[in-house]
Amino acid sequence: MPDLEKIYRYIEDHKSEHIAKVQEYLRQPSISAENKGIRECADLLMEYYRKLGCREVELVETEGHPCIWAHYDVGAPKTLINYCMYDVQPVAGEVWTFPPFDATLVEKPPFKKVVIARGAFNSKGGYRMWLNALESIIAVEGKLPVNIMFTAEGEEELGSPHLEQFIRQYEDQLRRADAVLNTGPSQQIDGSIRMAMGAKGIFEFELECSGSLWGRGPKEFDVHSSMKAAADSPIWRFIHALASLTSEDGNTVQIEGFYDNVLPPSEEDLELIDQLEKTFNPEVWQRMFKIDHWIDDLQGRDLLIRFLYSPTLNIQGIYGGHIGAGSKTVLPHKVACKADIRLVPKMTVNEVMSKLRAHLDRRGYKDILIKPLAGYSPAKVSYKTAIAQAVIQTYRKNGIEPQIWPISGGSWPMYLYCGDPINLPYCSGGLGHGGNAHSPDEYLVIEGDGKVAGIVEAEKSYVDILYNYAGSS
Repeated sequence: MPDLEKIYRYIEDHKSEHIAKVQEYLRQPSISAENKGIRECADLLMEYYRKLGCREVELVETEGHPCIWAHYDVGAPKTLINYCMYDVQPVAGEVWTFPPFDATLVEKPPFKKVVIARGAFNSKGGYRMWLNALESIIAVEGKLPVNIMFTAEGEEELGSPHLEQFIRQYEDQLRRADAVLNTGPSQQIDGSIRMAMGAKGIFEFELECSGSLWGRGPKEFDVHSSMKAAADSPIWRFIHALASLTSEDGNTVQIEGFYDNVLPPSEEDLELIDQLEKTFNPEVWQRMFKIDHWIDDLQGRDLLIRFLYSPTLNIQGIYGGHIGAGSKTVLPHKVACKADIRLVPKMTVNEVMSKLRAHLDRRGYKDILIKPLAGYSPAKVSYKTAIAQAVIQTYRKNGIEPQIWPISGGSWPMYLYCGDPINLPYCSGGLGHGGNAHSPDEYLVIEGDGKVAGIVEAEKSYVDILYNYAGSS
């Protein structure tokens, strides 16, 4: 039997060292969109895997940034796959209180100590805590209670365009695993836990309208706006094309057949929603996101179902012509936007892309380009699996009854692990809290407030999850 108390004491005794390791990892930039520090961060992560005792540690080249394969194998009865992303979002143009790659330790009420850094919460900080926990188990027990196949990518913030290449390369090995476990700080700021047993898919793309492709209006460069009296405007054409995609309020997608394959909630999903309704407080979101009203003023169960099971079409940004300071009277020759479609179960990227193309073509917009940027399918698993129950058991040990969400509103490439080609049960979890992902002053809690775990309690929770799963039938 493992000596859990001894492992806990080891984590407590090495707290300063573990904080320093979190800071070391966060101080290595890894901005995938700018190719800044990516390979250096991959080298550092491979060094961590080697120190852990992985006999196989390989940098795997793709058509984009490299992935990492590492295998820790001690002949244990059970094998887990662990996924991580080692890339982060850009910081250009953001105003930070502390430099984003200094990993500064500061007080942030109600927390006694947090680390401020890009990637602190999403998701390098929590991942280094996970590795700290694994090292602590090995230091005390000599080995981990499970085998682990580590799969790391450097393009999650770009939409994981080449992760499937990597997964296919190691498909035979990965199929031999029993489950997939992701770990990270999962507590809300009040200490509560929200578990998502699935993820929406996403199709990110760019639309572009130009005079050169249209054959009307200015073709090669922006011209003086006085020419609008005589020349067509690609921007006005683009605005009407975009307007055709949704209802007037922007909330119902009007692409033909868009909703045809939307899968309604299952019986298990509805049971979970009934439980969620008892504890779900939409006012928390309203305070967090500064939103006064929801679509159609929905509340409770209706809001949950809309949020979880509605595909969406969102415009991220529109750009063209003069958008700088002052006035510059031009008739732009080109305009574009970046957009995303969130997919619910049974929808596919290829399906929505072809329907979008057909919609534009039918309305005479054959010249408008669709440039795919990234995309992956939705995925969903049951909370009744052994790996999910190992996480739930850990929360209950700490006096937390988690909210179990059948699917999340966000997206990550979970489908490659839970669907074809691996088809394994999956769960993510762990104590701890962070915030401001993708924003200035991103943070991870180091010293908690009694409700939210700090680094010591978070690392202990990872230990518990691992042993709960290793001992499950």
